[in-house]
Amino acid sequence: MAIIQSKKLSQPSYEAGSHRGTIDGYIPHRIWNAVQVDNERILSSIRAEDLYANDWGAKSAINSIVTNAVGTGLHPQSVIANKELKLEQEQTTELQNTMEWLWHEWCLECHYRNTMHFEMLQVLAIKSLIRNGEFIHLPVMEERADNKFSLKIQDIKPERLSTPTDKQNEPLLCEGIELNLQGVPKRYWIYSPKPNVVLNPLVRQAKDYQVISANIGHRKGIFHVFMAEYEEQLRGISALSAGIKFFKHFNDAIDYELMAQVIAASFPVFISQEKQEQLPYGVHQDQENTDRYYQNIEPGTILYGNPGERPEILESKRPSQNFINFAELMIRVFSASLGLPYEEVSKDFSKTTYSSARAALLEAWKIYAFYRDFFVKQYCQPFWNMVMEEAYLRGYLRFPKHIDFYRDRHFLCNCRWVGPARGYIDPVKEITANILAIKNNLMSCSESIAERGGDLEEVAHQRKYEKELFTLLGITPEEEQNIKKNSQESEEENE
Repeated sequence: MAIIQSKKLSQPSYEAGSHRGTIDGYIPHRIWNAVQVDNERILSSIRAEDLYANDWGAKSAINSIVTNAVGTGLHPQSVIANKELKLEQEQTTELQNTMEWLWHEWCLECHYRNTMHFEMLQVLAIKSLIRNGEFIHLPVMEERADNKFSLKIQDIKPERLSTPTDKQNEPLLCEGIELNLQGVPKRYWIYSPKPNVVLNPLVRQAKDYQVISANIGHRKGIFHVFMAEYEEQLRGISALSAGIKFFKHFNDAIDYELMAQVIAASFPVFISQEKQEQLPYGVHQDQENTDRYYQNIEPGTILYGNPGERPEILESKRPSQNFINFAELMIRVFSASLGLPYEEVSKDFSKTTYSSARAALLEAWKIYAFYRDFFVKQYCQPFWNMVMEEAYLRGYLRFPKHIDFYRDRHFLCNCRWVGPARGYIDPVKEITANILAIKNNLMSCSESIAERGGDLEEVAHQRKYEKELFTLLGITPEEEQNIKKNSQESEEENE
C-alpha cells in the first residue's frame, strides 16, 4: 500500500534563496523584454570590440587563445576507415593523399573576395567567436574562371544578423533568426542594403534584408557558430563579457597612473602672489580676468598663481606601494574570467618555476583544446565534407564500385585536424616521457608527432629519404655510430 506524500514535513532552509543575512538585498536583475535582451547583447559585443581594439589585456587574452587553438590554421589528415569500407592499405593511402591535395587546392581559392586563404579564415572566425561570441560565414556556390571548385566562403559581420524594425512583432523572428514552432532555426535575416545608399542605422526595413535558409538539403546554408551557455540560446555572448568591467576600469586606472607620472616628471613649480605684483617680463596677464588657471602643464613650467594661494611643488605620490600587487590581482581576475592562467595573459613568467609553468601551460591547453575541438566539429569538418562532396560530383575523386559516397561519406570523410604544437617547458623531460609512453603502448607515434604539429606519414617518408641519402653519401647516422661505439667498448671490456 502506497504512503501518502506529505508536504508538511520539515526540510532545510537554503541560504541562497532566503531574504536574510548579507545577501538580503541580492536580487539579480532579469530581463523579460526580448528587445532589451537584444540591445544588451549588441552593446556587450560593441564594448568587447572596443576593448580588443584598444585594451592591451583584452587583446593579449584573445590572441593567446587564437594563437594556440588555431595559430596558422588547422590542417586535416585524412583517416579513411578502410576496414569498414573493405579497402586495401595501398588504396586507402592513395585516396587519402588525393583528398588532402584537393583540399589544399580548394584552400587557395576558397574566399569569396579572394583575399584570404582558408587558414586565415579560421583565424578570423575564432577571433570573432571569442570577441563577439559568434561568427557567421556563408557558403556560396559560384562558378569562376580558373577555379577548380565552386564552393566559396563569405565572411559576414555578426551585427548584420538582426530583426528588421518593421518585423519586431513577429513572434517567431527573434534576434534575426526565424524559428519554426519547435524553436529550430529555419531562416536567417541578414541586413544587406544596397551599396552607396545612405540609410538611417536605427531603421532597418525588411526590403533591405536577404533571407538565408538554415539548411539546403543535407548541407548547411549558413554557418552561424556560437558556444551556448544556457538552454534555448539563439545568439552568442562575448567571452569577454564577464570581465568587461574589470578590463575597462583597469585600463583607465593604468592611464590615470601614467598621466600622474607624466605630471610629476614635468616638475612644475607653483609661485604664489601675496598681493598684486608686477609679473616678470614676457608673462602676460588677462586684463578682463585676473585669475589664472592651468589645464596643460609643459615640462619645467613655472606657474604664477593667484593672490593668496600658497606655493607648492606639484608632485605625485602615485603609484602607491601596493599598486603592483593590485595590478597583478586585476590581471588574475580577468584571466580567470576567460579560463586562462595569469601567465598566459600577462606574458610574465618571471615568478614561475618549472612545475608552476608546466601547471599553467597544461591548464591553458585545456582551454585551447576545448576551443579547437569545438571549432573543428562546428566549422572545419563540415567544410571538409562539402569540399569532398563537390570533388566527388566533379569527378576528381573516384572510388571502387562497392563504395557509395553518400552512404559511406562518414567513413570516407573522417580526418584528424592538426594545429600548432603544444610546446615544451623542458624538451628533454617531455620527449623522454613520450618515448616511454610509446614503448609501453600508452601513446602512438602518430599522437606524439601530432602534438608537435606534424604528420606521421610526412615524418616517416622524410626519415626514409634521409636514411637513403646518408647511405648514398656514406654518412653513418648518429644512432648507428653510437651502437657501434657501445659494441666496441663492450668488446674491449670483455677482452
